[in-house]
This record gives sequence, structure tokens and C-alpha cells, in this order.
Amino acid sequence: MKKYFVYILTAFLFFTGSLFAQIKSAKTESDSVKIKMLEKRLKAIENKLEENELEKLLQEANSVSNKREENKKSKVFKSGQRALQAINPEISVTGDAYTQAILDKDGFREEERTGAYFRTLGLHIQGNLDPFSLTKVAVELHPDGIELGEAYVTWSSFLPKVSLTAGKFRQQFGVLNRWHVHSLDQFDFPLALTTIMGEDGLNQMGFSFNWLMPSIFADANNLIVEITNGQNDQLFGGEMFSFPSLLMHLKNYYDLSRDTYLEFGLTGMYGQNNFKGYKNETKIIEDTRNTYLGGADLTIFWEPLNQALYRSFLWRSELYYANKEIMPDKNIKVLGGYSYVEYKFAEQWQTGLRFDYTQPFEFDNSEKYTYQIVPYITWWQSHWVKMRLQYNYMNGNVQPESSNTLRLQIVWAVGPHKHDRY
Repeated sequence: MKKYFVYILTAFLFFTGSLFAQIKSAKTESDSVKIKMLEKRLKAIENKLEENELEKLLQEANSVSNKREENKKSKVFKSGQRALQAINPEISVTGDAYTQAILDKDGFREEERTGAYFRTLGLHIQGNLDPFSLTKVAVELHPDGIELGEAYVTWSSFLPKVSLTAGKFRQQFGVLNRWHVHSLDQFDFPLALTTIMGEDGLNQMGFSFNWLMPSIFADANNLIVEITNGQNDQLFGGEMFSFPSLLMHLKNYYDLSRDTYLEFGLTGMYGQNNFKGYKNETKIIEDTRNTYLGGADLTIFWEPLNQALYRSFLWRSELYYANKEIMPDKNIKVLGGYSYVEYKFAEQWQTGLRFDYTQPFEFDNSEKYTYQIVPYITWWQSHWVKMRLQYNYMNGNVQPESSNTLRLQIVWAVGPHKHDRY
């Protein structure tokens, strides 16, 4: 009996194992079929996405093409009234005030005394007139009145590489005469410039041609020819000018290195200082008297490429000569000049020293001279505000004693073009 029981148990175990093996095999085959079905569905989805993306790109291309065709067929014109503000000129205002201390023994001089002063309020207007020309206007408001500084129109492409300026402008005699007083590197113009050309320098009405010449003997050559009324009181006929003055300025630019450049300029000018016209209802015709001017300027500027905000060095010098005929064989001949160095030692700080020398504008001045030493330091609070402390020591054999002046200047500006040179 026991033997039969063993046979039955063995047969049951064999049948059960075979049954489990078949179930496992069937399950494995079912999983394989499912995986293959999922792969087919995933492939179908990918193909569908690719077809949709391609169809989308084709629709976008057709849409762009249709828009172009519509633009070709019809144009929409607008009045442009909403864009009129784009043609408004740029307006800037510059203020220049200072306080000074006369350090002479009396504490004052004939025309100067210790105190606080407002020198000028500059109204500067500029803007493009059209694609071919632009205008600049500078009006100076002084405590004593209003003065028109400059007002001119410039055609940038009057001729190939030639620009034309017409109106009232500061002339390009050397370098500094062209600049506005608030943008000078020092508080005042050099002594030689104001002695020879007058307190306001050369500022006349006429035409200026600026030709960017082919490079001949420098990296860049520039020739400026100016034809203006001879209205300078110091050198020409003043208000009774009768003959235009002619100025020629040749500027030569050289790149000395990656960080250093040199500019050298020569200037010549001719005009007449005799009167022809009416004065107090009286007709005046004087014999021709000529005025000749000559000048040379030199500028060397060093500014390291990777430290331009913090370091720079400038050396600038100019020499002036004037020969004005007053009567036969009687001329006023004046020689003068200046030289200054300026070093930028921090992002907001500059310091410099200027030396002036000039003969007086008078007859028989060969043995007479005046010189001036001008140390200064400038702090730029920002691009809109700067302050300067400057000391002027003046001496020579023309005045009886030396003069000493200490000034603290503040210049501020508001508007799109801040402290423009001109």
C-alpha cells in the first residue's frame, strides 16, 4: 500500500511541475508579444510627430510667403504724427561757477576781487536736420547779458571726404581756440591765446571746409580751410570788416604705439584790419593794412588699453605768432605760447601743470614778457559734475608785481551731450 502511495505522489509532483513550466512558458511568450506591440505603437507615434512637425514647418513657410505677396500687392501709408518727437533737437544745459581768493597783499586787483561768481550758463542745442546735415547752437547766459556763442549747420558729405560748415563758430586755430571754456582742461584759456586773439578768441561767421586727405606723411591727414568775416576786434576790422579772413589748418595724426598717439598741426591765417565803410554817418576808406597769424601745435596722449579708466598722460603745447600792420613800417609783432602736462592717476582724479608765456600786444615789445604758472587738480564726481582747484601765479616785466589767484570751480551739465568740447 505504501508503495502505491509513493507512485501516486511522484506522478502528482511530475504533473504539477510540468503544469507550472507550461504556465511560465506561456507567460514569457505573452510578455514578448506585448513588448513587440508597444515598440510598434511607439514607432507609429514617432512617425506621427515627425509628420506633424514637417506639416507645421510647411505651414509657416507658406504663411511667410503669403505675407510677402500681400506686402507686394498693397502698401500701407502712415502719417507719422506719433513719431514727430524723433525730430526734436537734443538740448543740454551747462553751468559754470567758481569762487576765488586774490592772494595779493591788497586782496583785490583792478578788475578782480575775492568772492563767488557765476561765470556762464550754457544752453546747447543740436540735432539732425535731415539725412544730410546737422546743426549746433550754443547760447551763453552771463550775469551781464546773453551772448550767441555758436550757431552753424554742417553737411557731413558736401563732397567726397569733405564736410562743410556754415554759420558762426569758433575757428580751428590750433587746438584750444575751438573749445568752449567750460570744457577746458584748466579753468581759463592760456594767457598767450587771450593776449593775441582777444578775450573771446577767434569766433567769426563764415564757412569751414574740412577735408579728410589721403594719408601722405602720417597715419591720417586733415586739412581745414575757413573763410570768415574779419570781425575780430583784436586782429582785424571788427564790426567794420571789409575783407574776409582766410584760415588754413593742417592736422597730422600718428599712432606711435598701441597706447600712444601724436598730433601735430600747422595753422596760417590772413586778414585785413583797415576800415572801409560808414561810421557816425561819415564815409571812411583807409589804406589796406594786413594781419598775419601763424601757429603750431603738438599733442602726445598716452592711454593704456586695459587701464584707460584709471591711467592716462597728456602733453599739449601751442605756439602763436601775430604780425599786425598799423601804419607804414610800424607793426605789432607778438610771440606767445603755452605747454601743459596732465596725468590721470585714478578713475575720478586728474592733475596737471601749465606754463604760459607771451609778449604784450603792443609796439616795441621785444624786451617785454609775461609768464604764468598754473598747477591744478580736477575731481570728476560723475560724468555730469566736476570740480577743479587751480592756482595761478603770474609775473613778468610788464606788471609791477606778481599776482596770485586761487580758484575753486564747479561745472555741471544735464542733457544728452554733457561736456562737449564744441
